[in-house]
Amino acid sequence: MEFRLSETQLMIRDTAREVANNTIAKRADEIEKEKKVPQEVFEALAVAGLMGIPFPEEYGGIDAGYVSFALACEEIARVSPSVCTSMVISVFFMEAIRHYGNEEQKNMYLIPGIEGKIRGSLAFTEPDTGSDPKQIQTAYRKAGDSYVLNGVKRFITNAFFEGPILVFAKCQETKVITAFVFDKFIEGYSLSTPWETVGLRGSSICDVFLDEVKVPASAIVGEIGQGFDILIGTVAHSKVAICAEFVGIMATTYDLAVKYAKEKTHRGQSIAKFQAIQLKIARIAALVESARLMTYILAEKSEDRSNMEHLNAWVGMVKAYVSDTAVECSTMAMNVLGAYGVTEEYRIERFVRDALFAPNVEGVSDIQRVIAASHILYADDNLIENI
Repeated sequence: MEFRLSETQLMIRDTAREVANNTIAKRADEIEKEKKVPQEVFEALAVAGLMGIPFPEEYGGIDAGYVSFALACEEIARVSPSVCTSMVISVFFMEAIRHYGNEEQKNMYLIPGIEGKIRGSLAFTEPDTGSDPKQIQTAYRKAGDSYVLNGVKRFITNAFFEGPILVFAKCQETKVITAFVFDKFIEGYSLSTPWETVGLRGSSICDVFLDEVKVPASAIVGEIGQGFDILIGTVAHSKVAICAEFVGIMATTYDLAVKYAKEKTHRGQSIAKFQAIQLKIARIAALVESARLMTYILAEKSEDRSNMEHLNAWVGMVKAYVSDTAVECSTMAMNVLGAYGVTEEYRIERFVRDALFAPNVEGVSDIQRVIAASHILYADDNLIENI
């Protein structure tokens, strides 16, 4: 198996690293305190081409695939996981439109999205449904040539920024799930105050209230009743980027732990000479590298959309592993710093808090393992052969 990155992938990684270090790093503290990603930062991602990595050139993208996007996500997350989250959600809103939308919708949303002029949102999660999309309660009904939506969507990223939102709703009569795209802040669209969260504070999440929101038939993405397939396909691929984000968090906590171990002295010698510290550092390094390689393999597999059941099982396996590993790795790294690790000045506590999101968002870890195990035990194909 070939693990070398191509010239294009290396260029994208280096570009993302430059944007992260030269632009985002200067505003990371501000993003954390203000609890939002400024438009200028978002536009900087677009100017560098990072918003268009997986998209065809005809819409302004660079058609470089999911491995390249995973590399970019990792680099951005090493500096600000919150910026990475906002970017990922907007990109995978566009991915849904790319794969399931019509040409008019693609021209309407992909081009300005890739240019960073709008931020898309995905609205699936609800107060009474999380891991089971078939339990969606947000409802729609036909009203002449239009459709009327009512319901509440929970924990929606980018909800208070101008731009489009992709809403999944269930027909009141037939109970089929359909996807609708429309601009936020139309009549009947309102928001809760942002949720206070343990981490990823710069990518604030809100509840979205839909009260008699009226949209035209042209707002339907795909076909009536195709919403479940659109949701499953989009979420599976977005988890690749989410895994890369948490790898980036792990990589930064590793860097901070190594730096501290080399600089901190005890009785005249570096604590890096203590075996207890060495054991931790070696374990952290192994966790980072294993999670990174699994994520890259998953990203490569995600290019093939012909067997979504198989891909979803791989996604579940890798997402669960990376999530749990991110928490273990970042916590262990913080422990290397001892009491300094829990202070804001030494930065690592922020990344530990961000890592705590991993097992609890975009599919909780236990559910992801159930999905993977079901495929391993009952599917006809072998999940891990021919790696």
